[in-house]
Amino acid sequence: MKHTISREPPSGAPEGTVWFGGPVDRFKITLRISGEELDPDRITALLDCRPSRTERKGVSISGDSGPRIPKRGQWLLTIDSRDCHSTDDVEDGIRMLLAQLPSDAGLWASLTSTYAVDVFCGLFLASSNRGFCLSAEVSRLLSDRHLEIGFDLYFDVAE
Repeated sequence: MKHTISREPPSGAPEGTVWFGGPVDRFKITLRISGEELDPDRITALLDCRPSRTERKGVSISGDSGPRIPKRGQWLLTIDSRDCHSTDDVEDGIRMLLAQLPSDAGLWASLTSTYAVDVFCGLFLASSNRGFCLSAEVSRLLSDRHLEIGFDLYFDVAE
């Protein structure tokens, strides 16, 4: 059963009340596939899904700090809660990401044995004591695809 937690203090709270707890305020979830010999076009064809970004080993790309030459190939698919107006729930974001991809266990076993594959979650918090959980269902979706999941937490200071 999913629990909905409010981000807003209860109505009638005295001015200056500090509100703790609630869900993660924003997320960015990325399926990352990388490898020394990774061909992004091949991964796109295998997954029948257009990536958010790719890198090809040895092919210069421009970045925020200037051009660089990747040492590995990468295929990235990202879901950002700022772009998903339907949800700000981490579990829903993971489901939305995986729904774009095939569920064939053999395909995922092949990918994860050939390349470094994981799901990376950047979680952005506007105040302390935010939280979320992963249900058995979402854990199973990840496990069936042999996907490790990692979390980085960022504190967004309101300006």
